[in-house]
Amino acid sequence: MSTYYDNWLGFYEKGVQERKNAKKVIYPEELNWVRTRQDAKSALLVAPENGFKTVGGVTMIGEIPPGWKTGKHSHGEEAMYILEGNGFSIIDDQKFTWETGTCIRVPFGAVHQHFNAGEKPAKYYSAVAPHFEYYCNVAKIEQFEDCGPYNEQPPFTKEGTDYSEPGVRLVLHQKDAYKPKRGEDHPHHQSAFTESHPEQMKKVHHSQIIRMMGINEEFRGEEVEITDVFVDRAHNATEKHAHMEAILYILQGEGYSIIDGEKIPWKQGTALHVQGPQTVHQHFVTSDVEGHELRTHFGIRKFVQPIAKKTFPYLFFEEGHAL
Repeated sequence: MSTYYDNWLGFYEKGVQERKNAKKVIYPEELNWVRTRQDAKSALLVAPENGFKTVGGVTMIGEIPPGWKTGKHSHGEEAMYILEGNGFSIIDDQKFTWETGTCIRVPFGAVHQHFNAGEKPAKYYSAVAPHFEYYCNVAKIEQFEDCGPYNEQPPFTKEGTDYSEPGVRLVLHQKDAYKPKRGEDHPHHQSAFTESHPEQMKKVHHSQIIRMMGINEEFRGEEVEITDVFVDRAHNATEKHAHMEAILYILQGEGYSIIDGEKIPWKQGTALHVQGPQTVHQHFVTSDVEGHELRTHFGIRKFVQPIAKKTFPYLFFEEGHAL
């Protein structure tokens, strides 16, 4: 007769099989666009609802028509990246402007709403963790207003800064992001997460990295971070390596990735799931233009990576090369 302990002994292999059976990629033509109370048009990318086995995180994409606003709501921590357009957000009664390439942090529980101030649709990428929050009994989403057209400026208490009232950065425009050149030091936020594998974490395996969240104390998330835009040269490849979970969204270029031995083609608008805990992978840019990949990771990785480093180390295998 089996016991609970026999079940525990099988946890790892069970997880391996579940990850093997789960999706690793979703293409733009596969997206199921819907209208919700919050968004005029939105679709899930890497999410359990789409067949991915994440550690509680979700990435999605949304579109705000010209002259429209999203719904007004509050929930757990969120990280956003503006793919196209310009506008502004009201976060806890403070106004923050954004444009293409802006990264936004919405703190846990902050009441927020987004407004398209341009003449074309505004598109955004978002990372949230509702399934992780549900597991931790803190998945509280409150809806205060539905999406729709707006005719006048909403009320707010403060304008003209990228920082919240307590002095915490909530907005980073790409023009203000740190862009070290190849061969320069690539700073990381010094935490147990980055210090868990100091030699591996400081390695450069991209032509350039545009640093977004997590580089220092003033702009970082605890539950979710959009950390970087990876820039890879045309007809080139990154190093082969392995680490905990991460999600990539292709902003530009075409190519393919080898993830656990499987070749996965990608193009603009594709989302890739590097499942972890030691998913071996390598990325290849085959187009005549650079590959630009937006990278997201969730806070559970910050917690697990330092304490599991002996069993699941961060690994590098070989240098990248020209195709």
